[in-house]
Amino acid sequence: MTKRTKLIRLVVNSVLLVAIVALAVTVYQAGTQRNENEPITPQLASEDSGRGAIETKEPMVDAGTDDVEADVKEEKTAKAEKKKKSKKEEAVEETAQAEAAEEDVESTDAAAVAESVEAPVVETNFTEESLMNWPLEGQILLDYSMDHTIYHPTLDQYKCSKGIAIQSSVGSPVTAAANGTVTAIEDAADTGTTVVMDMGNGYECVYGQLKDLNIEIGQTVGQGTILGYVNEPTKYFTKEGSNLYFSMSKDGAPIDPIQYLP
Repeated sequence: MTKRTKLIRLVVNSVLLVAIVALAVTVYQAGTQRNENEPITPQLASEDSGRGAIETKEPMVDAGTDDVEADVKEEKTAKAEKKKKSKKEEAVEETAQAEAAEEDVESTDAAAVAESVEAPVVETNFTEESLMNWPLEGQILLDYSMDHTIYHPTLDQYKCSKGIAIQSSVGSPVTAAANGTVTAIEDAADTGTTVVMDMGNGYECVYGQLKDLNIEIGQTVGQGTILGYVNEPTKYFTKEGSNLYFSMSKDGAPIDPIQYLP
């Protein structure tokens, strides 16, 4: 290789090296300028927006979860109300039971008191020496008469009378003339509603032309007990007016009640 040739190669290599360096510098400067000319604000805005999104990000809401929570809350509320109502009902029931128990105690006490106080025994032991009370006060319209006949105004005839007719106004109370047991209550044509009472030892008394009775068959009542009230007269006593029919018998035979009245 000649000296000339070496010189040419050196020049070429130098030119290539300079070109490579110049190209590298140009690329570097172009890259640097591009980086310097890129806007910073969008990036910052993006970063700020990202941070804002992070900072202001709302929690995700799961609609299904909310429904479950609402159902759970409603169920708890319903259970609480039911429990509250149950307690109230229990309180009311306990109060009712207490009152019922108190009433039972009172009833038991009353029954015990009633049992401890013996009811007076009504004796039906009428005798020849016994006296009766007037079943009511009033004038005698028809007297007892079995040994001779007396005049009956309504019937317009003379006939015997097994009992007496005591004048009284309708609604007057009629009391038991003596202790007795009710043996019959009947509706007779002449004396209307009529009560028969056994006074003991074969003695009976009859109360006629009554209404609104306070007694029943089989009941034993004491002297002075209200049996009923004077009713309108039957057709057998229309002219005599309202009255109480009262009669007595001994072993089935009529006797004069006036003999046993004060």
